[in-house]
Amino acid sequence: MAASGSSQSAAERREAQREALRKQRQAELRRQRTVRTIVIAAITVVALVLVAGAGFLVYRAAQPEGPVAVPKGMSTDQPYLTLGAPEDSGAPVVEVHLDFMCPFCGEFEQANGVDLAQFVDDESITLNLVLRNFLDTKSRSGDFSTRSANALVCVYEDNPDNTLAFQKLMFDNQPTEGSAGLDDDEIFDLAQQAGASEEVRSCMRGSTYDRWVDEVSDPYGKEVDNSTPFVSIDGESWGGNNMMYEPGALKATLTERLSGDASDGGGASDAGGASDGGA
Repeated sequence: MAASGSSQSAAERREAQREALRKQRQAELRRQRTVRTIVIAAITVVALVLVAGAGFLVYRAAQPEGPVAVPKGMSTDQPYLTLGAPEDSGAPVVEVHLDFMCPFCGEFEQANGVDLAQFVDDESITLNLVLRNFLDTKSRSGDFSTRSANALVCVYEDNPDNTLAFQKLMFDNQPTEGSAGLDDDEIFDLAQQAGASEEVRSCMRGSTYDRWVDEVSDPYGKEVDNSTPFVSIDGESWGGNNMMYEPGALKATLTERLSGDASDGGGASDAGGASDGGA
């Protein structure tokens, strides 16, 4: 009887072990199912978030942009900055198209910048500055022309009297084509040297007038004459045969125009500047 009892006890122990293993397997299966459920739920939540985010971005992209920002006192469709005499004053209207990455614009500034600034200070001419950005592709950063043009508009809004001084400093420190161009801190430093306030820094950082340059000023310049520099006096192209790079030539033309002695605008020509903005 003792042997029989011992054998029965061993069988019971084996059955108990098998039951324990069965329960462990069931518990492990339940744990795996729970983990799978949690993982699937997490993936589903992430996917829904991504879909919702993408949908929001698509929605935002489909919404019409707000109005283009322009300096105070300018209409939204005015494609240039105006300095000097009021446009309705009867003074000669000089229109200059420039891109801060354009080396020929730098040459034009060296030859004529001081003279134009004097005419503006005297309010004997109306100077319209058309800002181009088609040479963005000539800077490694891909946006130097736009950033520098935006900075000029920021300076103009801050105080128009500092505009030409800043323009001169920009061309005095003009980067070469193919370089990254000046960074924003370097540009702002030049703006401060021209007299700009701290407000110009935030205006630059906000790219406040990028859209105006890209959507208003540059398209107008491209339509008039797709080159920089381009100069016109009272609507007539001026500066053919490289006259625009001759120091004193523009001053002589304007002096004659103001004295009433000019007969043909002093070198009017259909030829524009030397940097072609065409594709």
